[in-house]
Amino acid sequence: MLIYSSLTTILLLAVFSKTWALTETERLEGYYARNYTWPPKFLPDNPGWVKLMTQRLEQTINPAVVAPNFTELGFGMTRAPEPLMEDLRNAIRDGLKNGDARLEGKIDVIDGPQEPLFIDRPDLTQRVLRELHPYVEAWAGTELTPFTAYGLRLYQNQSALWMHVDKVQTHVVSFILHIDKSDDAEDWPIFIEDFEGNTHEVSLTSGDMVFYESSKCNHGRPRRLNGSWYSSIFVHYYPKHGWAEVDHKMENHYAIPPNWNTPVKPEDKKYTPLTMEGTSFREKECPDDWCLTQNTIKWSGPGEEGVWLDPKFRKHPLEFKTRSVMVE
Repeated sequence: MLIYSSLTTILLLAVFSKTWALTETERLEGYYARNYTWPPKFLPDNPGWVKLMTQRLEQTINPAVVAPNFTELGFGMTRAPEPLMEDLRNAIRDGLKNGDARLEGKIDVIDGPQEPLFIDRPDLTQRVLRELHPYVEAWAGTELTPFTAYGLRLYQNQSALWMHVDKVQTHVVSFILHIDKSDDAEDWPIFIEDFEGNTHEVSLTSGDMVFYESSKCNHGRPRRLNGSWYSSIFVHYYPKHGWAEVDHKMENHYAIPPNWNTPVKPEDKKYTPLTMEGTSFREKECPDDWCLTQNTIKWSGPGEEGVWLDPKFRKHPLEFKTRSVMVE
């Protein structure tokens, strides 16, 4: 499915996320009750972000208009404690040695000749979710409810992780923790778009944590992995107060204007065609299936314990206000 400059496609994106009986009259009541306008107001309204989201409005309305931002620029990097990292690295190496790695199965945002491997260590994933909870709260500046820590995933040679955003209901404030890679693996950068419209290309070392607003900042690894394997864990939270009570998928419907079905002439197309595959996006006319991989801000770890680095390379102290929490 190709997405061009047509408001019709925005509605289709929203409808695909869930099926229910919502009449147009009910939807417009929600649109006016929420004081939406068209063209919409982007959050935040930084010029670069507005420019990028004007284009991306044809791709997904939630990051551009509906989802609030919690931080100034959308992501940052720090470093996890070494005792935790040592246990995670040992789990990967021991799991591979002992034959504990299984095939994870097909995932629509991941492409490659081989499915990812997966080592099941719920004791460690819950420990990550619990022990690093204060880190992500300190970065986001708000109390968070832990949702899931997913791993230990090992991407295999020639894998690509297509650009995407995460689930708006539960994967709101997140982090990626890079565990380890095979001795023959090259750096495999993650690409993230910040709230000033810049695309960052970030190469991680073992122990680096990348905080990001994962339901709002487009991210992925569309450039293919060269090497036997590369392992990370993905950890997701949502705001503790008032978030779970709102159906955030439904909010996408209400943000669509009354004239959503106005036809757009083909010659009005001014952006590179975007292909939707599952929940991911690809621009197949461009290298790496993503045009902005050719114009990035490049940086790399290692991060620094006790501080986090923002996309402008400014250091901020991690000020912990809560202890690690128990996770059911």
